[in-house]
Amino acid sequence: MEFHSVLDNSKSREITPEEALFLLEETKTYRDLLELFRVAGEVRRREVGDVFKFDGFIGPSVPCTTSPPCRYCGRSARKNSFWNLLTPEEVALGARLIEKTGTRRVEVGGGTLWSGADDLVLKAVEAVKSATDLDVWVNVGPCLSRDTLRKLKDLGVIEVCSSLETINEKVFKEAKPGDNLQARMEFAKAIKDVGLRLNSVMMVGIGSSNQDYVNHIFWLKEVGVDHFCITGFNPIPGTPFENRRPAFSYEVAKVIAVSRLILRKADLGIGGIMNDLQLLPLAIMAGANRAVHLGAHVHRAGSWRISRSYVRAKWFGEVEFVNLLPITVKIVRGMGMHAEDTIEKALGE
Repeated sequence: MEFHSVLDNSKSREITPEEALFLLEETKTYRDLLELFRVAGEVRRREVGDVFKFDGFIGPSVPCTTSPPCRYCGRSARKNSFWNLLTPEEVALGARLIEKTGTRRVEVGGGTLWSGADDLVLKAVEAVKSATDLDVWVNVGPCLSRDTLRKLKDLGVIEVCSSLETINEKVFKEAKPGDNLQARMEFAKAIKDVGLRLNSVMMVGIGSSNQDYVNHIFWLKEVGVDHFCITGFNPIPGTPFENRRPAFSYEVAKVIAVSRLILRKADLGIGGIMNDLQLLPLAIMAGANRAVHLGAHVHRAGSWRISRSYVRAKWFGEVEFVNLLPITVKIVRGMGMHAEDTIEKALGE
């Protein structure tokens, strides 16, 4: 295979697993990376357009009881195993605040409650729906029954996330010893079976190989992923993985770009180390078209780390509201894209 030939062919068709691995392995210089980005950007423009989607976030609404905690997660650096959850009333307040920003979609998120999070999730979704016209998607791991998935669909939920992080069983077991890869894979299939959109997450830099990334992306393609978020590992002090090197932003961006050449019509999101205003242009260059934590979000006061030089948080009792859209939309515009019309109208610029 020849690098430029593979890229030229990818303009008009999906790349094969062999071509995807070749691009990940052979993109070795900044010139190669720029050429990969150029083609990924062209495919994004043709397949999904130039609108960058910003989702809101409300959480946590569900505690995490994964035991032991994932070795990269902040929970593994603390003794407590439950988060300070938002009440349904606080969820409704957060939804109203986010809706005023022009945001159309909001994530109701939390940990994985292995005994079942059905009631907590239904109450949180009902709180959002009773207070706003926002579209809702749910991210709490494989702790929802098929019956609850159907109820969520009836409530108007648009998509549900089953985050795998890695499809390599050995890497998964090492990083997530209290979790269950098979349960997450089956949950992803169940989401599609009931007629909901599938959201899933992959983490770059946690120990997976380029072949693992390719296997992961093509497995999701086969299942029918609609929204794929690529994150990058970032070591947290006090966790078992604190001394591991972080993923580099260009490594994450390379995987985003190759994903765009495979999942051509899917929403490609960003997370992890890419949840940085300064890295948003890199994600856009790589072919991303969606982000969650770079828009408006609501959480328990003091639980979210933001740069006060960028934005000021507003507090409503113990609820903190952060709106990054006045900054991130300007970044998107500077990169030749634009936000959804409701957000642009709310900004009034």
